[in-house]
Amino acid sequence: MKIWELKAGDILTIRCKQGESMVDLKAHIADVRGEIVFLDLIRHEGKILDFSSPNIELIAIYEDGLDLPKAWTKCRIQRQTVAGKPYHVLVSGRSSVRVNRRRVSRVALGLPGSMYVAADDETMDITVVDLCANGIGIVCGKKIEQQGYKNLLIEFTDPGHDDDEIKVEAKIVWQKKLEDGSFRCGCRLVQAEETLAYYIADKMREERDREGA
Repeated sequence: MKIWELKAGDILTIRCKQGESMVDLKAHIADVRGEIVFLDLIRHEGKILDFSSPNIELIAIYEDGLDLPKAWTKCRIQRQTVAGKPYHVLVSGRSSVRVNRRRVSRVALGLPGSMYVAADDETMDITVVDLCANGIGIVCGKKIEQQGYKNLLIEFTDPGHDDDEIKVEAKIVWQKKLEDGSFRCGCRLVQAEETLAYYIADKMREERDREGA
């Protein structure tokens, strides 16, 4: 899917990454003309943002509730005034990266990892049960208290996939105590590296190849 196939009224998440910093911003599509997407001006903390720095990496993410998110990398956003109205203009020549259909949206992993709980200044061992574009399932040794505005920092390495190191920030949505006293947790992803979508897509292709073997 090309980004100009979106429609006026659709809502995008613009993921901005600069160095180690990352922030997700909501953007409303005002119009689509040719291969250009016109966005209502994007503001953060009341200020209109400037995306002109060459050091900013921009990813546009679209969720329609029917499929996993579609993401466009290597985006560019510039200010432009058309017929007296200012816009942020979004362009990307790449097709979207779509992880897969909802029926196979979650990748089963069962890999060891670690989780840093900022509120307790504690790092604990966990098992990463499964992963999708929006969330991550884990098992940890104790119940995690509400974290407020602080995110959980989760890391794991996949030795069967070129030792890929995955790092995400997440918030716990639900917890369930298991018979052995550990806790199964479902977490919503708040921030993740660009490579996450490609990692999930590769894992799903591997699953399909195994099923078709």
